[in-house]
Amino acid sequence: MADLRVLRIPFSTNVDRIAMAAEIKGLDVAWVDVDPDDRSVVRDLSGQELVPVAVDPADGTAVTDSPRILEWIEQRWPEPPLWPTDPGLAALADVFCRRFNDVWKGPPNRMTALLEPVDLDRDRLSAADRRAVDDDAARMRIWLDRFEERLDVHDHLGGNELGICDVTAYPFLRYGGQPLPPEDDHAFHRVLATYGAFDATSHPRLTAWCARVHERFPQIVWPG
Repeated sequence: MADLRVLRIPFSTNVDRIAMAAEIKGLDVAWVDVDPDDRSVVRDLSGQELVPVAVDPADGTAVTDSPRILEWIEQRWPEPPLWPTDPGLAALADVFCRRFNDVWKGPPNRMTALLEPVDLDRDRLSAADRRAVDDDAARMRIWLDRFEERLDVHDHLGGNELGICDVTAYPFLRYGGQPLPPEDDHAFHRVLATYGAFDATSHPRLTAWCARVHERFPQIVWPG
């Protein structure tokens, strides 16, 4: 029997978080592919439509929302740890993860809501909407610099060891540092690739970090 069952759709950043955590823990995952246009199985199982949904095969317990699933995995399979073993450092990791979801998921989601109806053509937006997009784009550039600064001393976002901060951030940040697969036409991902772009010239440490994590998890990069 697999350690857990996870419902997923292709190219889901939140699903990738679970795949990374499972790889670190050495867990056997039974992946259940869901049609993005028919999420009835997700609704029936969890009462909502978002993936991932993790299911305990032993008792059928369903857990939703990637941060909650990651915490559940850590509690159920504590070794090797995703969070630092030092309580103070673990608390700082929690702060980073919550803040990352605010600053790196919030702006692109707002931008996608405005840009998707015009096929990401900013010039077709109203003046007010263009300003809103530009303001969020500026916020993303500021946070790219913050991530670069965070990697000044350590190899990973949470310190010298790969852990929860990297698992939380990499599935989103990689869109800015790696080519977007042609088969991935998700508007949110295109926004990440366009407005969250960085390279070895602008952000050398972030680029090097992205390459290190890519090397550690080659099998889950751009899963189909």
